[in-house]
Amino acid sequence: MALGAVLLALALAELGYRLVDPFPYFPPSEINKNQHGNLTEYHPRLGWRGVPGGSARFTTENASTWLRHNALGFRDIEPEQRSPDKPAIVFLGDSFTWGYEVEFDEMFVSLLRQRRKDFEFFNLAHRGYGTDQELMTFREWQSKRKLYKVVLMFAENDVADNNSDWRNRKPKPRFELREGRLTLTNIPVPKVPEWNSERGLRSKGRPGGNSLREWLLRSHLYRDVEFRIREITEPDESYRGRFGVPDCAELDLRVTRALLAEIRDEAERRGSTLVVFAIPSKGELYQGEAHHPYQRCIEALCRELRIEFHDLAPALEASCFRTYYRFGKHWTPRGHAVAADAIEAVLF
Repeated sequence: MALGAVLLALALAELGYRLVDPFPYFPPSEINKNQHGNLTEYHPRLGWRGVPGGSARFTTENASTWLRHNALGFRDIEPEQRSPDKPAIVFLGDSFTWGYEVEFDEMFVSLLRQRRKDFEFFNLAHRGYGTDQELMTFREWQSKRKLYKVVLMFAENDVADNNSDWRNRKPKPRFELREGRLTLTNIPVPKVPEWNSERGLRSKGRPGGNSLREWLLRSHLYRDVEFRIREITEPDESYRGRFGVPDCAELDLRVTRALLAEIRDEAERRGSTLVVFAIPSKGELYQGEAHHPYQRCIEALCRELRIEFHDLAPALEASCFRTYYRFGKHWTPRGHAVAADAIEAVLF
């Protein structure tokens, strides 16, 4: 009876994990998350962009999802599926907005599209972009339709991206301030050899390990227990994706300020207004690290530039369920749903 009770408790715990807080296992040999591959291609002005019309399976330690880009290279619906009469909301952002590690229907932009059918939603985000590449993408996206709002999703690492001509092992464009004006440099963006290498573009993870351990890892309960042990014994490995943002006084915000002003002006030239949403770091919400939340820096810039600003941290902190994946720094489907709720409450 005791053994039966233990087995029943373990079975119920396993069921609970799979329903409430899933933690599936993907063998290292299946993981193909490298930045150069998975529907990303070289671009001489942007550095990289989405592969137009591409589709692929994308697997990380957290999830296995199906990726598909439309004819313009965005993870969005096709142009012919649009209604020309609806006011449009344009989203600019990086991997959070692109939907890293979630299915298309789970992305917060897709959730908003499902809820507000009286608007058209355009997702112009791509993984790894900084505010500079988001500005350039918005400028290159030419549409004469009426824009209701332009939404910029600002992430913790964007300030560093805006001050660099290198991101995730590949070069990118960089704006510099010269006599108070933004000047684009590093154009055309150098093409690194990896863009010409199929191995560099779509390399797989390392081979799998012990077969018994891999069999046990199929249990969501066992995988979570092992992960929590690793958090204690190998803290630098168990949580990946730290950026270590310094205090506002130590950040060089000059280029970021000018980029925000340019996106604001571009939105106004198209008859719209800019709204900035700040994405809190995973460390801020879950890890209890002694760090400086970057949002106050960006909020101060937006206040100075007369840009509407909202911080998503309170909404994500209030969630009873996990909103960030255990590995890395990105949202779970639950995190996207919480973000969709918070954004919808502000925009409409």
